[in-house]
Amino acid sequence: MSTVKQTLVDMFNLDELPPEKAGEMVDRLGKMVFQALLVRALPMLSEEDFNEYEKISDTGEGDKILKFLSEKIPDFTKMIEEEAELLRQELSQEFKEVGAE
Repeated sequence: MSTVKQTLVDMFNLDELPPEKAGEMVDRLGKMVFQALLVRALPMLSEEDFNEYEKISDTGEGDKILKFLSEKIPDFTKMIEEEAELLRQELSQEFKEVGAE
C-alpha cells in the first residue's frame, strides 16, 4: 500500500469500514491529499525536475509520480502526513458545523 493510502487508512480509521467503502474513501481522500501535495511540492522542483515531472505525470501513474516527488523533495513523507492531517481537521470542522445546524 502506498504511503498516502496507508496514512489515510490510519488517520481516518478506514480499516473499520467494510473493504469496499474503505477503498472508495481512500480513493476520494487520496485525490484531495494528492492535489494539496502537488500545490506544495511542485514549486520546490528545479526547472529540470519540473520538466521530468511533467513527462511522468503524462503517464497518469500516481505511484510513479509519488516515487519521483519523494526522491526530489526533502521530507516528502512528512508533507503527506501534514496534508492528510490538514484534510482531517477540515473535514472534522465541517462535520461539526453541519451537526450544529
